[in-house]
Amino acid sequence: MVTSVGVVRTLCGATLLAGLLSAASISDATSAAAGTPLPGAPGCPMFPADNIWNTNIPNLPVNAHSAQWLASMDAATTNLHPDFGPSGDPSNPYGMPYTVVPPGHPFVNVSFQYASESDPGPYPFGADTPIEGGQNATGDRHALMVDPTTCTLYELYDAQYGPSGSTAGSGAIWNLRSNALRPAGWTSADAAGLPILPGILRYDEVQSGSVTHAIRMTAQTTDTSYLWPARHEAGARSDPDLPPMGARFRLKASFDISGFSPQAQVILRAMQQYGLILADNGSNWYFGGSADPSWPPSLIQELKQVPASAFEAVDESSLMVSPDSGQASSFPGPVTGIAAPPSGSGYWLTDAEGAISAHNVASYGSMAGTTLNAPINHIVSTPDGKGYWLVAADGGTFAFGDAGFFGSMGGRPLNAPVVNMAPTPDGGGYWLVASDGGIFAFGDARFFGSMGGLRLNQPVVGMAADDATGGYWLVASDGGIFAFGAPFFGSTGSMRLQQPVNGMAAVPGGNGYWFVASDGGIFSYGAAAFWGSTGGIRLNAPIMGMAPDDATGGYWLVGSDGGVFCFNAPFYGAQ
Repeated sequence: MVTSVGVVRTLCGATLLAGLLSAASISDATSAAAGTPLPGAPGCPMFPADNIWNTNIPNLPVNAHSAQWLASMDAATTNLHPDFGPSGDPSNPYGMPYTVVPPGHPFVNVSFQYASESDPGPYPFGADTPIEGGQNATGDRHALMVDPTTCTLYELYDAQYGPSGSTAGSGAIWNLRSNALRPAGWTSADAAGLPILPGILRYDEVQSGSVTHAIRMTAQTTDTSYLWPARHEAGARSDPDLPPMGARFRLKASFDISGFSPQAQVILRAMQQYGLILADNGSNWYFGGSADPSWPPSLIQELKQVPASAFEAVDESSLMVSPDSGQASSFPGPVTGIAAPPSGSGYWLTDAEGAISAHNVASYGSMAGTTLNAPINHIVSTPDGKGYWLVAADGGTFAFGDAGFFGSMGGRPLNAPVVNMAPTPDGGGYWLVASDGGIFAFGDARFFGSMGGLRLNQPVVGMAADDATGGYWLVASDGGIFAFGAPFFGSTGSMRLQQPVNGMAAVPGGNGYWFVASDGGIFSYGAAAFWGSTGGIRLNAPIMGMAPDDATGGYWLVGSDGGVFCFNAPFYGAQ
């Protein structure tokens, strides 16, 4: 049986965003710097360098809802508004205060209104802790505290200190060296369930000449949904024309900042490079800064001249490594392969430079930063899922985790480049295959034959091992199948395809196989079930490979831009 249908039956929605809306190729690499430490806590980064707050976004595509979100926020008639600056009282400036906890400061227990979504503490909170708006404020009364000895961030909403007992609306505790997010659905001291402090502009950063993080912002009316990295919503209604918590906005590159003062340019450049993250309900286009009497009034007035219409919403779903982590992907090259452990609990992606992105599975190492003689073009899991192999076009093979190294073709003359590999059922060996169908067997891999030396209508592009017989299949770009020591279940060798085939996977235990075309069309044979495809859907990048989910019988596809599409298989993130 062969099935290739141009409809999507069980495609998970998150992957649709990751794969179809991701216009920036991975070669347009994002970059990041660890968040600038606070004065008084020099050993504590403001979250890791690869955290989403610290990841730049100039190459991300515009979100499909950008125009609607801006309209709902009155962007056409509204300017930016710095939510900080002089208040007329130098002892209590506008903005978000924070404190670096001195040694020996007492920790207290706090009673929470939203206790089920708050970290119990204790918190280094006291009568001396600065409160947003001042000690007698009636607003949000945020309190932000950093313990420099443990690099821990403590944040409270509606913080009320009392010698006989302290209360707050909610509270969250963050390890500044970790990318961990709140549990899904949990608030924090902010409505989006995000930390506040990493999104606050600080005058010391501006004075340094570089702000390298996104900036916290508010909107008056939001949707009852949230986008990664947000974990919570506080929306007015379910309406896709309203921005959700976690939405990210970027100052357009075309906006001319040259006429602004040097300090204003530092901030506006950060808005072009890192953008704004919607983190709370409030006035439209208000963005956060520290409560610091040093902010010049002239700078505040300059920033108020920036039109909100100069912004656009971006789609950052391609940066997500895991929905439960704030880690952002920064692959240097195009994605070339995907592999999954037999448990089906996650998957690995690799790019042409051998960088590894682990999604809900452990990472065992990579070739990132190593000079390679040829690009990496495939990744294969070990049978127990505790390691993987990478193979390069020159036949170089790289083993990680419990994957054994049994030899390679690296450094040897080849008639054609190596395009794929497959492990033996016990993981004690592997085969490499070249585009001319030549087979190279290592370890306990038996040689059953090859197409090397024979004339092919189209080059070989992939292979898969048959666990039942110990043999293997090869697939050519026209869908022709060559079976060696394994049963033949069918091919498209005589059919005209819309796009060339470029990968295949075998059914766990044998008895069937799938192969995939560059448009995501799926062809299933034998016991391989058809769960859907992206054939007939417009993609921004070609599909580069597939991996089976042994746990569900489904499969994942990956595009060269890192978009992952899942069919009867869970979504664990994309590039």
